[in-house]
Amino acid sequence: MKLNPFNKKSAGYYDKVKADHDQLSRQLAAVKKDLVEAEAQYARESEKQTRLRDAGGSMSMNVPPAASAHWPVFTAAHQRMDHLKSQVSNLEGQMRPLQHVLNAPEAFAQARKTLDELIAQGKASTAHVDSTDSQIAKLNKQITDLDIRIAAETNSASQTLMEGDGEFVVPESLTKLEVELRIVRSSLADLQSKRDMASAKMGDLPAAIRDAERTFIHCRADVAEIELYEQLMPVMSAVARASAARRETSYHHDESRFEIEIPRDLVKAAHATLATEMSVA
Repeated sequence: MKLNPFNKKSAGYYDKVKADHDQLSRQLAAVKKDLVEAEAQYARESEKQTRLRDAGGSMSMNVPPAASAHWPVFTAAHQRMDHLKSQVSNLEGQMRPLQHVLNAPEAFAQARKTLDELIAQGKASTAHVDSTDSQIAKLNKQITDLDIRIAAETNSASQTLMEGDGEFVVPESLTKLEVELRIVRSSLADLQSKRDMASAKMGDLPAAIRDAERTFIHCRADVAEIELYEQLMPVMSAVARASAARRETSYHHDESRFEIEIPRDLVKAAHATLATEMSVA
C-alpha cells in the first residue's frame, strides 16, 4: 500500500503541526508549574482566612477585622488559581487536535498491522478447519469400512462357534479389527473436539476483522487528509486569496474554508484505489 505521506520529504504541514504542538506544550508546562504554585498559595491563604475568621469565636456574628482585611488576598489567590486552571484547559483543548494529527502515522501503521494479522489468522484458521474436516471424513470412511469387516468377521466366527464341538477361540483377525476400530473412534473424537475449538475461535474473527477494518478506514482517512494538506501547503496562498475574494462578494462565506469541486472520474478512481488497498491490507 502506497498511502503514507511520511515516507517522503515533508512539504511543511506535518512539521508545522509538530512545531505548534511543541510550542503549546512548552506553554502548558509553564502554566502548570504556575498552577502548582497558585494552588499551594491558595491553600495557605484559605487556611489563614479560616484561622482569622475563627479567631472571632464561634458565637460571634461579626467577621474579625483581620479576616476582612485578608479577604481580598484570599480572593485574589482563588481567582489566580481558577484563571490558571482555565488556561490549562484551553491549552489542552488546542493541543488535542494537533496531537491527533501527530499520532496519525503510527495509528495508521498499527491499524494496518492489526488488520493484516487478523486476516492472516482467519485464512490460517480456515485452512486448519478444512484440513481437519478432510481428516475427519477419512476416519469416518475408515470406521464404516471397519464396521463392515467386523460384521463379516463376527458372522464367520458365529458360524464357526455353532458348527464346532470344542473350545471356541475368538479369531485374531476379529480382535485386531475391534482394537483398530476403538483407536480410530478415539482419534475421530479428538479431531472433532479440536475442530469444534477451532470453529469457536473462528466465530469471533469476523467481528474482530470488521472492527479492525473500521479502525483502518478511519486511520487511513486521517493520513489521507494529512497528505492532502502536505500537497496543498505550497498553493495555500492561492486558496486563501480565492477565499478572501469570495468573501468580498458574499458576506455569508466563511473565508477560513473554500469548497473545491472534484471531477467525478477522479472520485471514482479514488474509490477503486481505496477498495484495492482494503483487499490487500
